[in-house]
Amino acid sequence: MKYELTQHAIDVMNARSIKIEWIQTALESPSSYHMVSEVEEHYFAIIASEANRCIKVVVNPLHMKIVTAYFDRNMRKKGCKDEN
Repeated sequence: MKYELTQHAIDVMNARSIKIEWIQTALESPSSYHMVSEVEEHYFAIIASEANRCIKVVVNPLHMKIVTAYFDRNMRKKGCKDEN
């Protein structure tokens, strides 16, 4: 993986039982992607093994860091896709 995990990302992965494989899926094959700013990108992916929940991975592309990851209820309602 080309990104490093921040300590916060490691902590939330442990607290939320998020697997690194799910994060890799979102980064490598996102179902949706948002460039929020030059220092923040959001990647989304459906995790079939978790009842088709939508994972969101927040990345700082300038520092090549994964900031956080969590299951996003709002994006799941949209099918884990952008409505635009």
